Amino acid sequence: MKKIYSALIVLSFMLLCGCTQYNGHIGPVFGSWSLVAMTEDGVPIALEDETVFSFQNEVVQVVKLVNPPFSVLTRYGNFKIEDDVMTLRFQSAPTSSDSYMYMAPDWLHFPQDASQIRLEVRKLNGSEMTLNLDSEGKTIGYSFKKTW
Repeated sequence: MKKIYSALIVLSFMLLCGCTQYNGHIGPVFGSWSLVAMTEDGVPIALEDETVFSFQNEVVQVVKLVNPPFSVLTRYGNFKIEDDVMTLRFQSAPTSSDSYMYMAPDWLHFPQDASQIRLEVRKLNGSEMTLNLDSEGKTIGYSFKKTW
């Protein structure tokens, strides 16, 4: 009987300690998000390819699936959310002139000369996320659906 109780306790512990994020906190942004709409000053921008953001710990991966020729563009960075502001810092890469350039996803109209990008979090729940970027006098809106 003790073996059965021990097995049940171990099984319960394993189920409760399963999928977790660093430091044991899974926030509302954790997971993978597909970009479903993008606007500039309220006017829709056509999405030619699929873009997916994946958030885990403090890391964000942005992937563009190009159709055709069926290739993938990937950018990595860090993110932080505080007071309804998401701050993105993308990794830098060396250029031909031995300087470094931040590799923000240019297809998303992100500024290429900024070391960090600040997005206003307009909506964030378990299945939808809406972000706004104020850049060069324009407001770019991003709408996401959670994929997992």
